[in-house]
Amino acid sequence: MEKDQGDFYLENWEEDMKDWLLDPQTFQLDEQEFRVDFLDTTEAFIVEIETETICPDELIMMKKDNTLIISIKMKNELKARCRTIHFPFCLTHRRITYTFEHHTIEVKIQKKESSSPSSLVIRVQGL
Repeated sequence: MEKDQGDFYLENWEEDMKDWLLDPQTFQLDEQEFRVDFLDTTEAFIVEIETETICPDELIMMKKDNTLIISIKMKNELKARCRTIHFPFCLTHRRITYTFEHHTIEVKIQKKESSSPSSLVIRVQGL
């Protein structure tokens, strides 16, 4: 029996997340930059960013091929904090949305591709 594309992505996602969680640099980046957690729902992959210990002023998300770069500019810092997340699929035709509430930024990457490319950069000021 042949596996479909979704099964391939899910297996790669699970393997990548296992590697991510076991990487000592991930813990270090959680402490130095900002904490990132991952969830998987039926419709989307979710990246959760905890903001309870930081004061975000601006959120910038850039996607390039299979990479999502998340930058957060703080209210009292000159340099933005940044995390880079690699996915086992191209993000060009994936819709990315966000919500911000209760000290958490939730970034949703839709599993279903859209017929046209979505925005490569999302910039939100005044969080």
